Amino acid sequence: MKYKFDETIDRSQTNAFKWKARLLDNDGKKIYPMWVADMEFDAAPAIRKRLEERVKEGVYGYELLSDEYYAAVKHWLKKKHNCNLETDQILYCANMMCGLSMILQTYTEENDEVLMNVPAYGNFYNVIKGCKRVVVESRLKEIDQRFTFDLADMEQRVTEKTRAFLLCNPHNPTGTVWTSEELEQICLFCQKHHLFIISDEAHFDFVFYGQHTMMKKIADKYQIPTVTIISPGKSFNVAGIQTAALLVEGIKTKNELFNTMHAMAYPFEHAFAEAVTIGAYMESEEWFEEAYNYIKSNKDMVVKYLKENIPVLRVPYSEATYLLWVDCNGMKMDEEEIMLFWENECGIMPSAGSEFGDSGKKFIRLNLACPTKTIESALEKMKKGFDRFF
Repeated sequence: MKYKFDETIDRSQTNAFKWKARLLDNDGKKIYPMWVADMEFDAAPAIRKRLEERVKEGVYGYELLSDEYYAAVKHWLKKKHNCNLETDQILYCANMMCGLSMILQTYTEENDEVLMNVPAYGNFYNVIKGCKRVVVESRLKEIDQRFTFDLADMEQRVTEKTRAFLLCNPHNPTGTVWTSEELEQICLFCQKHHLFIISDEAHFDFVFYGQHTMMKKIADKYQIPTVTIISPGKSFNVAGIQTAALLVEGIKTKNELFNTMHAMAYPFEHAFAEAVTIGAYMESEEWFEEAYNYIKSNKDMVVKYLKENIPVLRVPYSEATYLLWVDCNGMKMDEEEIMLFWENECGIMPSAGSEFGDSGKKFIRLNLACPTKTIESALEKMKKGFDRFF
């Protein structure tokens, strides 16, 4: 292994959100955080080198993006996702949730409804409600332990006030990779109800089973208005260096969104956006591939271990992301009791299922993007905790 993914990095004394935002000490016992979706790994050397070179310039004023930035985004999308774009189809935005807000404020009105499948990433709720739009939830259904769309339920939820459909592709938190057939069904649904599609593809590089299909490809075939949001943040562990991109139909859509950004005084290009994007997409593929395989091994190990050693937990089929959605209903506890158990008996801080809406209650989400020895230690603590009570 070329890169030091096995190396333990002590972030507990830094300002890392994962380590500081919640109490991680229980009567002198340290609680390991497995909640926030970032990695416990150093960024790729090429990214760090690009950033160091930019720091040495010494001036960090207002900036524009060069052709290299757009070339980097196009390169990664073509190579990894077989998606061809023109520069006019790429719009920089500060981060993915800023992008979602900008899209909603451009193409919907206050009190319009936004349909999304739940459980869902918690910030989707925050942004939609913050923009004074209304969240309409449609629960995913499980078929053979795999989460998928419930189109019959979606038909019941959609109303004349529904203007947009928000897709998480692949899905966070369940880890479902939508097939092209499933996306076709969604496009037909949105076409029927005249819905604008917003596709959040934050985790699109971490697809371990199946094949990721960008919604844009399917939506273009049906001529359905679509904006896709991407970022190197999850793929390269650079989420704290705010940079993302909106993939649009062309210059008209790009200008419409840019005008909203300008009117709302959204954050524009910053001093490190280009360096991190080029360093990631053009120079760090080897680092990514090694991280991908390392995390896949972690995830496979945890799924196997839980099934064999802690049968009270149920692990639905998870095809993507470095996160694992775990069903805790077998514990016969309420949500608060479940979380206290994980913290007090296992020494682990997971994400509570309720953070992903009511349909996520009595589930937890575990982040597995950390050294394997840390995972192994966590599994030992889990087994001891569950063996005492179940």
